[in-house]
Amino acid sequence: MKKLLAVLLLTIVFFATQQAYAAFDDTYWGVRALGMGGAFTAVSNDANAPLYNVAGTAFAAQKEATLMGSRLFAGLDGVEIASNYAGYVHPISAQYGAISFAWSSISTPGLRREDTFSVGYARVLNDILRLNSEIVELSAGANLKYLMQEVKFDVSETDLNTYEGAMTGDIAVLAMFTNGIGLGFSSKYIVPADIGFMEKDEVKNTNVLGLSYYSDELPLVKIPYFTAALDVIFRDSETFIRAGVESYVLDRKLAIRLGGREEAFNMGFGYEFAFANETKLVVDYALEIPFEVEDSYGSHFFSLSFKF
Repeated sequence: MKKLLAVLLLTIVFFATQQAYAAFDDTYWGVRALGMGGAFTAVSNDANAPLYNVAGTAFAAQKEATLMGSRLFAGLDGVEIASNYAGYVHPISAQYGAISFAWSSISTPGLRREDTFSVGYARVLNDILRLNSEIVELSAGANLKYLMQEVKFDVSETDLNTYEGAMTGDIAVLAMFTNGIGLGFSSKYIVPADIGFMEKDEVKNTNVLGLSYYSDELPLVKIPYFTAALDVIFRDSETFIRAGVESYVLDRKLAIRLGGREEAFNMGFGYEFAFANETKLVVDYALEIPFEVEDSYGSHFFSLSFKF
């Protein structure tokens, strides 16, 4: 009887939380990326890159660590969903590339939690492929990931596990052309990862194509340090679109971002504080307004990033 009750409770918890977000759907992390609607695959060049395109870590100019906290769907009675992220990128050298570490988590306290731990490596391939750096810089990278899903239920005696975990990985490439165009591709969860409790439940392979354009000053309208980005996501026979823009003003200290996807509008800003020895502190905020969730005043994301 207790085992049957555990199964029923687990099923209720699973389907209730699945309505809020899909299993290991990379959506709610990286404040800079979220301000751009999540379109970041062909932009990735900071500590958010391990989530979107690990190949982009090869373009990080400095060592960088970032910490993010959030509150999702604020204002909904009885709904408590939070996402957290910590990432670190360590450029070694042009010859040896960069390594990265990341942890992301999304949870409903007392119900369900997803955690992803990743270790990544990326390198610019121009010397190996004999590409002209005056035309393009091409990088490739890979992530090794451990996925863990935990469900909590009030049953003291049961032989069901409260968490399940599995290993998987990502592979990615990023081409940055000197004319400002960027092309990125990231294939996530390339190895089947079964995180099911009672039956097989594999995390779906997700492929993302990214396109970006950067200009120090956008022609005609003269918007400074302007980036536009588009991501097309293919997951389990479905296609999703994300798009966003970013501009830096005030001597590249203040970032302004806008973006969106099918179900939400995004906006955000960031400010960079510069210190001695090229050390920098970046404060970022993003707001996501869902189109179809009533009584919510949006999801709020805040991060601190250190470049050194």
